[in-house]
Amino acid sequence: MVAGSAQAEPFAFAGFDRNMDIAVWIDRYPQSSREFTPGAGAQASPDNPGEWTAEFLRARRSGRYALRMIAAEARDHVYYVRADLRDGALERLWLLLEKPLIKADRRHPTRSHEARYPACNDVLKPLTAKYGKPEALHPRWEEALQSFDYVWTQAPETMKLECGRYDGRKAIFAIGVTFEQTPPR
Repeated sequence: MVAGSAQAEPFAFAGFDRNMDIAVWIDRYPQSSREFTPGAGAQASPDNPGEWTAEFLRARRSGRYALRMIAAEARDHVYYVRADLRDGALERLWLLLEKPLIKADRRHPTRSHEARYPACNDVLKPLTAKYGKPEALHPRWEEALQSFDYVWTQAPETMKLECGRYDGRKAIFAIGVTFEQTPPR
């Protein structure tokens, strides 16, 4: 949605949104690996780091929390999640849609890099159906990757779908979905 449109609920994708309590990830994704980098001034508990992390997340202090999902717990192409917390607020939530590279198996040749991502339209269409037509930003190049960003804005947040295509190739794939606070004007 663009600014000025009505929206009753926060932007969401694959069960993730900026208003969620990320402490629930510990129970919801018990086998997936986690990393937590607390903000300045935090004191870790050497006796029980898992319990300390859960309490730290419930308190929503500043820091960065990352979740690497195993295939059995992944859904809707989300394999990696990073949450940036600042002063108790989930400031930025990034969902990476890249399927992890699995150790090469001689019986199954390594697939192209694009095959590790869903098609852009497979993510764009349901988001557009739910939130309306996004703003399509001007494509940009970074080395051999052309990126296409689609942005929905509804204060106090924005949601961005980043898609890409390698130079000389036709396949356009979805890279990630980002939720952020709308910058103050």
